[in-house]
Amino acid sequence: MDDDRRHRFEAVYAQTYEPILGYALRRCDSPEDAADAVAETFAIAWRRVDALPPHAEARLWLYGIARNVLANQRRGQVRRWSRSVELNADIADLYAHSPEGSVELSVIAQAFQELHEDDRELLSLVA
Repeated sequence: MDDDRRHRFEAVYAQTYEPILGYALRRCDSPEDAADAVAETFAIAWRRVDALPPHAEARLWLYGIARNVLANQRRGQVRRWSRSVELNADIADLYAHSPEGSVELSVIAQAFQELHEDDRELLSLVA
């Protein structure tokens, strides 16, 4: 039975790898991020191979997994970027030449943190 699961996964992998990779490439900033997303997508698919739908539905199922993986990647990037903004503001506060400049950066960082998550993501993508 284990060989049957492996063969089934390998067949789906061979049929869907390129479309899933293309999907990820169109949505990632770098090929490396896309490769990570595809690897995670198929790792999840392997762990859940018993839930793998038959035939053409498998591709749609994998697109759903890839979508969730990419969303998780974006949330992680936003969290890292937010922490970077906070750290930059803290460093700027420590080494600012004028008291007004350090306060301004702190206010900007605080305002950014108070934005809705979607707004922060949009601003970070534009910036």
